[in-house]
Amino acid sequence: MQDKEYIAVLIQSLEKKRGILDRIIEKNKEQRTLFLDEASDPDRLEENMQEKSRLVDQLNGLDDGFQQVYDRIKPLLQQQKDSLKEEIISMKGLIKEITEKSATIQAQEQRNRDLAVKRFSAVKGNIRQVRTSSKVATQYYKNMSAAHVMDSKFMDKKK
Repeated sequence: MQDKEYIAVLIQSLEKKRGILDRIIEKNKEQRTLFLDEASDPDRLEENMQEKSRLVDQLNGLDDGFQQVYDRIKPLLQQQKDSLKEEIISMKGLIKEITEKSATIQAQEQRNRDLAVKRFSAVKGNIRQVRTSSKVATQYYKNMSAAHVMDSKFMDKKK
């Protein structure tokens, strides 16, 4: 492979990474909606998280490939800065976009984490309330069933 082709691979890798980050941002927005909607389907949340996991795996693969190619042509980039000026500027612009999108994703993840904690504590509170209500109802029924078995102490035995 020639040096220009390696640079094209680097640029293509950065563009793919940008696209994947855009998809992660959309998945985070969808996840936020799911956390805010109390009637949302837990299976949809699970699917969302699995898709995000697959996207992150793709990012990691792109990062590994990018690093390998970059390590191979780093000396060339340093030696031929002037002749590769356009490509370097393009890569810097893509890296800047990727960094901004990464910061956006981190902020979204933190907000979604906070929403998840609130949602799960509300669910936990509801479960606790249901358990308490169930215990009270069970105890009530036990007491009431025991109340029907009364001795005839108060019956008048005279005829």
